[in-house]
Amino acid sequence: MKFKSILLAAGLLWAGLAQADTVALWGFNQVGVNAQNQPVYSTKPTYTDHGGAFLDTLGVSTTFVSQSGSSDTTGGSMALNTAGYASQGTGDRTTGVQFSIDTTGFQDIVLTFDQRNSATASAWTALLYTIDGENWVEATTFRMLRDSVFVKGLGFNFSDIAGVDDNANFAVQLVSMFAPGTQAYAGTGGNYGTGGTIRYDMVQFAGSLIPEVDVPEVPEPASIALAVVALGAMGLSIRRRKQA
Repeated sequence: MKFKSILLAAGLLWAGLAQADTVALWGFNQVGVNAQNQPVYSTKPTYTDHGGAFLDTLGVSTTFVSQSGSSDTTGGSMALNTAGYASQGTGDRTTGVQFSIDTTGFQDIVLTFDQRNSATASAWTALLYTIDGENWVEATTFRMLRDSVFVKGLGFNFSDIAGVDDNANFAVQLVSMFAPGTQAYAGTGGNYGTGGTIRYDMVQFAGSLIPEVDVPEVPEPASIALAVVALGAMGLSIRRRKQA
């Protein structure tokens, strides 16, 4: 399957978002306070259209940190920080985060997100997806050219990929990968190290509602029988009038 490059997808990405509805969004906003009156944040989605959206970690730990520089302007919001990535030369495309999204009722799905790498984090991230919950396919890859700043509006347009629309089993993974053509990670701003971190914010899945199709009502057998009897009676009455 031929996938769009990041540059080619950029125009289609924003065109797809122009008239789209949000299916699920992770903004990592404050959800309350604890007993010590400190803010509490959650990895649960900030918004879902019908509840079928979940975030899972893949071999990494998470904390909530400043979202400064991301596209999130909500007061008191945070970003999700991921840490504990694989050692150099191991775990290619296995560590990161997974977002599971029920796209039932939606089509033309588009993913957008903001990402911020530390200097020693892997410069390369792979976007994988599944339509059956078991088999994963690489959609595209992203290379972070700068560290310690958010890159806003990264993403991918899934509208041309069969099976993503109207699917309760759709999910994506954002995972660290070896530099292309090598067996090692390349650091974003220097040498790769396991202390590297990656932040995510404003992870959004958008799409358009699938139009409802009106299905003509099929009469029940009993109704059909009554209609036949009525037509027969009408025909008999007409014949009698003619004979008279």
